[in-house]
Amino acid sequence: MAGNEIIKVDRLTARIDNQLILSDVSFHASAGDVTVILGSSGSGKTTLLKHLLGLYPSDKNAISVLGKNPWHLPQNEEKAFYSRLGVLYQNGALLNSLTVGENLALPLQQHTDIKGGLIEKAVRLKLQMVNMQEAYNKYPSQLSGGMLKRAALARAIIMDPQVLFCDEPGAGLDPVSLSALDELILHLQKLLGMTVVMVTHEVPSIMRTADKIVFLRNGKLTFEGTVREGIESGNTYVREFFDRAKGN
Repeated sequence: MAGNEIIKVDRLTARIDNQLILSDVSFHASAGDVTVILGSSGSGKTTLLKHLLGLYPSDKNAISVLGKNPWHLPQNEEKAFYSRLGVLYQNGALLNSLTVGENLALPLQQHTDIKGGLIEKAVRLKLQMVNMQEAYNKYPSQLSGGMLKRAALARAIIMDPQVLFCDEPGAGLDPVSLSALDELILHLQKLLGMTVVMVTHEVPSIMRTADKIVFLRNGKLTFEGTVREGIESGNTYVREFFDRAKGN
């Protein structure tokens, strides 16, 4: 595992509508690793992810992503900062009115000075990297669930991000498609040198991909370490999570 802490959370506490969602959460993610945030429904996983993306407010020293707290970024630094992040959303979040190629081109058109033919080349290259060359002129509604996930992944990496955030990337996929998506994410992680932070409850995905797990329960961090350490630990909640998921 890499030693460089590319993401650091320090005693993060969060309330929404006066309800305590996260309480004193601290952990780090190392550069080049896949860090998986997991826990039962309502544990605060998605809230934590949104804090890492700067969508919810946090104390200035509570979060560091690539050395910055995204909530406290000066406006003139936001474009450069977010160009270093990619996000794979649970539902893909592609615009249905645009073709797949147009969806991928949009970030390049909005956030870079790349023009015309070079944008098309970049888009086709990313589609090739996810084995989706034939989808360039298709609309999202014409894609199967697995194809839609791969197209969304291509869009998430279009800017060659340093950090890829994945929110339940395998939701709705059959086991074969889920395994293929996991392998693709790992392949791209190594190919592009990315750090991956993933929220998922899919145990097969966790076992295949995670260098490290961060386990939340009722908004509190209960375990941080490798999958094996979690399973072999005396942490009842972690062991029960994996046992239930395996049907034991």
